[in-house]
Amino acid sequence: MLFRPATIADIHQCERLDGSYVTDYVWQMEESASADGISVSFRRTRTPRRMDVPYPRDMQDLYEDWQRNECFLVADELGSIYGYLDMTVRHWRWHGWVEHLVVDRPARDRGLATRLLEAAEHWARGSELESITIPLQAKNDPAIRFVVRRGYTFGGFVDRYFTNGDIALLFVLRL
Repeated sequence: MLFRPATIADIHQCERLDGSYVTDYVWQMEESASADGISVSFRRTRTPRRMDVPYPRDMQDLYEDWQRNECFLVADELGSIYGYLDMTVRHWRWHGWVEHLVVDRPARDRGLATRLLEAAEHWARGSELESITIPLQAKNDPAIRFVVRRGYTFGGFVDRYFTNGDIALLFVLRL
């Protein structure tokens, strides 16, 4: 498996990958407010039944992100793309923002997400970025557990971030 910068020819294959996932857990937001403060917490909760969740992002921006010539990496084996990572740079803070991290469902559990993320972290350090943020659905327990194992820490949330209206939990790695 080769992990390399994407070419224009890779974009169409990236758009066709299955980024959906299955989960038995979600992260529920609990909020309380009083005259003296506001408290927000997230709690991992088991779902009553296994959920099959569609990929929450729109693929229409892949070509535009690729044109930015920043960090768009693919996992390629003999010309077939099995995963990709698209990270844009927020120049005002010199910060990487992972727009997409997708491994095709049939190709999971082979370490592709780990290797794509390692390559993006290497690129970010070489580009002297200060940090990387990965926004994840509160439903995406498998990805949340993955990034936490990699040293990312909770950095906040954005309500209605995804095109389907879901909240995004932000996970940050300081470089």
